[in-house]
Amino acid sequence: MAPPKVQIIQPPMDLRKRAVNFKTGFGVILTPAEASQLEAVVEKSSDNFAKQIAAKLKTLRAALAGLADGDAPHMALIERVAADALEIKGLGGTFKFPLLTQIAKSLHDYAAPIKEPNVWHGVIFAHHVDALYVVLAQRITGLGGKVESELLKALREASNKFK
Repeated sequence: MAPPKVQIIQPPMDLRKRAVNFKTGFGVILTPAEASQLEAVVEKSSDNFAKQIAAKLKTLRAALAGLADGDAPHMALIERVAADALEIKGLGGTFKFPLLTQIAKSLHDYAAPIKEPNVWHGVIFAHHVDALYVVLAQRITGLGGKVESELLKALREASNKFK
């Protein structure tokens, strides 16, 4: 069977004008001035990002601390952990926190596939959340150093061991 033919439909000119607004917005190819202007906007938003993520981490810490010894986290908490980790993962690099992104990726990769919770899940979640909190509180931008690299490796190993 022959592959179906593809038809490319060009958007109307008014739609193109709205997508790339040369009067009030940026062009498709950024000038150095536009790039620095965008960087300034991201830098101003960095504090707001840190506050929002800190609030999420505080809520997660409280929920995990609320688990009794020997209790597995409930599925709603696991889903919340996975969703928050995905959000942090997606935004960390934008605000110059690539280590935050890597730890959040590790947490999301661990939490998302869980179908039958056990007590170790809560323990591994708590270690990830604590690591995220430290990176954010200490404002560790970049990938950190040797200690941070070893921490990330340990989190991944624990995640693999206690699935």
